[in-house]
Amino acid sequence: MKVFNSIKELLDEINLTRKMVSPYFYIFRYDELDYEKRIENFPHYKRFFEISFYEENENKTQIGHTVLKDLNNAITFTSPMQSLSINRIKRPVGYVMFFNAKFFTPERHQYNIQQDFPFFKLNTTPVYKISQEEKLYIKNILENIHKESLENKSQCKEIIQSYLLILLNYITRILKGDSGNVKLKRYEEITSNFEEMILQEDESYKSIVSYAKLLGITPLYLSECVKKTTGLSAKKVLTNYQILKAKSLLVQTTNSIDEIAHVMGFKETTNFIKFFKKDQQITPLAYRKLP
Repeated sequence: MKVFNSIKELLDEINLTRKMVSPYFYIFRYDELDYEKRIENFPHYKRFFEISFYEENENKTQIGHTVLKDLNNAITFTSPMQSLSINRIKRPVGYVMFFNAKFFTPERHQYNIQQDFPFFKLNTTPVYKISQEEKLYIKNILENIHKESLENKSQCKEIIQSYLLILLNYITRILKGDSGNVKLKRYEEITSNFEEMILQEDESYKSIVSYAKLLGITPLYLSECVKKTTGLSAKKVLTNYQILKAKSLLVQTTNSIDEIAHVMGFKETTNFIKFFKKDQQITPLAYRKLP
């Protein structure tokens, strides 16, 4: 499956040539795509976030392990390295927006985005049906972002950043009230709650047994639910979030490796270094020095 490391790589693939306001952001309307030439299935991974807003969509779409149906008046969210497959049958009506955590000022990290906006959690695949009122509000923001992107005038990046934050916070508000929330299956709900607990950890992380106890289920059932939702073990999901947080601390702070190990809940720095290197094939210090 193809992996797009940058937004520019994906834009080249789908033949969108408009000048970018930033290497870390792009928005387009579906009517800008040449659907006559792009009817094929398009499975891929991206290393950046995607928000897709649909007024109409008859295409079959799959994010991760979940097949999405009835995407009329809906909004979907794809996180970095979630698989996305689209069977292009008919051109949808709506907008697509790509952005990297680096687009924000001050610069953020993927972990921060997923912590602040839980609909971007790493392994769950939320799709939300939106009301007419919500659709008009969101569409208005996207139209303004698109207009700024087209005109590319002075301060457009800063204006788009502001609109994007308004959009993300508005979506957070309506979803906290479960407005239009598509009902998750029991195993998806458990996985979502498990991820939410991990994201809310300020200091050390718990064991899988402890998370299962807090959820009121057995560790085996938790593992089965997570595996069915994500294709990964509960331990691997936990590790993925630990690594994301470690990377965030390494990139965004000047804390020593000892201090970061302590924040991550490791009593011995050597254990943190071994944990990080086992997963990333590089030491925390070497990762910090990467360009």
